[in-house]
Amino acid sequence: ADPDHQTAPGNPAPMTPMTTQTTLKMEGIRKAFGTTEVLRGIDLEVKHSEMVFVLGPSGSGKSTLLRCCNRLEEPASGTITLDGDPVTGRGVDLNRIRRRIGMVFQAFNLYPHLTARRNVTLALRKVAGLDRAEAEAHADVSLDQVGLRDKADSYPSELSGGQQQRVAIARALVLEPQVMLFDEPTSALDPEMISE
Repeated sequence: ADPDHQTAPGNPAPMTPMTTQTTLKMEGIRKAFGTTEVLRGIDLEVKHSEMVFVLGPSGSGKSTLLRCCNRLEEPASGTITLDGDPVTGRGVDLNRIRRRIGMVFQAFNLYPHLTARRNVTLALRKVAGLDRAEAEAHADVSLDQVGLRDKADSYPSELSGGQQQRVAIARALVLEPQVMLFDEPTSALDPEMISE
């Protein structure tokens, strides 16, 4: 095994049967912070409907790898494609790509001055161009899916950590992305919610 060419930080563990259609493909992804190279030639293929878990110790590059998938971090080199469309390179419409790749952040990144519903509707209104009523209807369905319909008018400061994380999940799912990235997806959830 070549130590300068990794499959992924830790070992990705496919959880569903392999299919032939590749949805997300990373080839030769490299990323460094200063002199510390955290991603060294990462190759990863995720098939349609496949779940891949990237495991590794703190600081091994798991979050950086996810953030490179939707270009919140710019890889130093390598290519990423989504259903064959380039994610990396010049001229890529990042808003279009990010609409197709949903992400739930480790710190949730909810807007503290917006209610749960408004946190979920923001992308629907700004990116998808829906009017307020239509966006709120979609948001209510998404919040219901994560068991928070009754908290739609609550602000993040009024929610537990697990509830905030579920709002972040609802926000990511409401745009119906092709790929979902979860950075520490169950860290703040109650045990009964993890199983759901």
